[in-house]
Amino acid sequence: MSKSPSAKPPARSAKPDHYLLRLFMAGNGVNSQKALTNLRSLCEERLAGRYTIETVDVVQDFEAAVKNNILVTPALVLVAPLPRVVVLGNLSDLPMVLAALRVTEADS
Repeated sequence: MSKSPSAKPPARSAKPDHYLLRLFMAGNGVNSQKALTNLRSLCEERLAGRYTIETVDVVQDFEAAVKNNILVTPALVLVAPLPRVVVLGNLSDLPMVLAALRVTEADS
């Protein structure tokens, strides 16, 4: 499931109601795996059928992290809908993550 950011079309081509999420991870680290699990759960519960998750392993693709100004992992980037948002950490604070991604009860 890991894909380089350049493997997907630009964010502006995404549908307005479709979320494009890019998770920068450091290998199989505990926090990175927890972030991925939390993100998948959040998306299935709140954005079913309206999201794409891309993962970038910065150990294998450090250039992608530099290109996206990612200095800390795990880091979740909301690529679309704009504006771009970056959320750091394992994504366990659900209310904070939902607020950052601008996901409301109406989106469920």
